[in-house]
Amino acid sequence: MRTALILLVSMCPAALLSAISEGSFIQTYASSIAPYINDNAVAGEIRMDDSALLRYQSIKSPKEKGIVVLLGGHSESYVKYAELFYDLRDMGITFYALDQRGQGFSTRMLPDRERDYIPDYERYLTDLNLFMKSVVHARADEKVFLFGHSLGGAVAAAYAERYPKEINGLVLSSPYLGSRTGVLASLMLKTLDFFGRGKEYVPGGGPFRFVSFEQNMETHSRVRHAQKMQDYKDFPAIRLGFPTNRWMVETERMGKEVMRNAKLISCPAIVLQAEDDRYADSRAQDKFCANLAHSQKILFPGAYHEVLFENDSIRDVALAAIRNFIQHYL
Repeated sequence: MRTALILLVSMCPAALLSAISEGSFIQTYASSIAPYINDNAVAGEIRMDDSALLRYQSIKSPKEKGIVVLLGGHSESYVKYAELFYDLRDMGITFYALDQRGQGFSTRMLPDRERDYIPDYERYLTDLNLFMKSVVHARADEKVFLFGHSLGGAVAAAYAERYPKEINGLVLSSPYLGSRTGVLASLMLKTLDFFGRGKEYVPGGGPFRFVSFEQNMETHSRVRHAQKMQDYKDFPAIRLGFPTNRWMVETERMGKEVMRNAKLISCPAIVLQAEDDRYADSRAQDKFCANLAHSQKILFPGAYHEVLFENDSIRDVALAAIRNFIQHYL
């Protein structure tokens, strides 16, 4: 495993040309990104064995060289990744972005649809396996990359451990392999879940609310934060509140399993680690990376959790690293 502190100048300049600057973000989003998504993205849905409906978006490349399956994090939908899809449009990649169970436009698990709940983390893997077989349909000679952020990073890693021959590369952004809440908080959540309170919001949590830029702990980019809030206004169906006690217990259990089984991953992996992450435990990410046979961990000084939605000085480096990684292993 290699760890790197990467400066902007160390990246290939050509790889940075496609990045959208914060200064032109609002104009470019309206004039180029949104039209690109409207013209090229196709929404789809797949029914699971328990009747849950999972929704996804695909963007087919006319010169397809490989496939990227994207899995977002808690309270995310594929609509959030429009800028990323636009930035990587020249790579010959076909994208499939899945709104996981309980997230985005997909079926929620409780009558109160704003409570993030999962009865068992294995459900994420069952869903993804069916999605890969029924929707993605990769050719035998085609390279497939799993790209996961936060919760999606944990699910992607767990899937690569379970089905190592199906994945040719992993891109993990701030993978959620454990929270920063501490041992006592973890024990409290397990206790609440044990005594039948798993479907309740975590202590102090509640329904969805709009967050001001000054209150947010996810990005230093004002314009990208504003776009995220605009997405929630434009698509109320994707709004999600805080996690439930059970969701926290199950995702922590998944993170531990991912760390324990990291050596089962045979494909190369790149891990984007945010130095000032307020959600995902960087120590768990370090342990995971230490057990990978072929990995590169890139630490982003000063970055919050949302590395791919950070200010330009951080995001440009992350985007260039992703492009270089995918191009190298295509």
